[in-house]
Amino acid sequence: MSRTIRRQAPPLEAIEAFILATRSASFRDAADRLALSPSAFSRRIQALEAFVGVALFVRNKGTVTLSRTGERYLRTIEPAIDSIRRATVDLQAERGGMALRVVVPQSFALGWLIPNLTDFRQKHPDVNLELRIGRDIDDLRRGHADIAIYVGPGDIGLMPAIRLVPINGILASAPALASGDPLPTGLSDLVRIDRLAIYRPEGLWERWLRNMKYEGPPLAPPTYYEAQFLMFEAAAAGLGVAIVAPILAHRLIEQGRLVQIGAFQAPLGIDYYLVFADEAVQRRPDAIKFRNWMSEGLARFA
Repeated sequence: MSRTIRRQAPPLEAIEAFILATRSASFRDAADRLALSPSAFSRRIQALEAFVGVALFVRNKGTVTLSRTGERYLRTIEPAIDSIRRATVDLQAERGGMALRVVVPQSFALGWLIPNLTDFRQKHPDVNLELRIGRDIDDLRRGHADIAIYVGPGDIGLMPAIRLVPINGILASAPALASGDPLPTGLSDLVRIDRLAIYRPEGLWERWLRNMKYEGPPLAPPTYYEAQFLMFEAAAAGLGVAIVAPILAHRLIEQGRLVQIGAFQAPLGIDYYLVFADEAVQRRPDAIKFRNWMSEGLARFA
């Protein structure tokens, strides 16, 4: 008599591919998040469909959508898989078996996060924090990171996020301009001063001047720099005036290398967000500790 027992549950990797396909814009996007080729990803989906004996997706002229059977199957298995994932990552985090991988813009890393990391480690020595430099959240979508510090607004899809702090801009320069010109005392003086800017985020000067209700003469185009801290150093060298966020430039201001000009301050129309790869990451103990520490540390810049 045969002792072969028919397997009743499909491979978890096939289930993972199926759920990720339903949460992504396309099979290709889902494949990227698993670091698979599109053909390898499709084979996982096909293997699952062969196992259950029914098509879970409707394929029509290059588009793929869930079938009614697929929708019913998803509603049934998704909570169970999420429970398995959540229990696993919680256990690993509690035992220190995994790092909390954070994607952070270079300007924020240099201006605030790294100078304050000693405080975080003293308060949470059990959290293993791993930083990587980046501007967007693609690493979250691909599964290469857990959390992103993100400058928004922007499209984050269905990923959970919290708003950390709005970004305000002040006018700043060196204590003396290299040109020998006096520092501006009013916004109309900007017509005679070189303005310094960065490429991304775009349009900061325009938004700032609009929020300051500037009605002076037209201004010459600013001089652009590739990175925020290049612009900061140029301003500290007296090459012109810049709009800086105190959250990033406060150390240069405390050192006296930059001075705030007047009381000019206005919102830049962008905020810092903390974006989580998914709800399971958001509930991880180490992610909660990092979120609370960030919120408390940034409160003075709100």
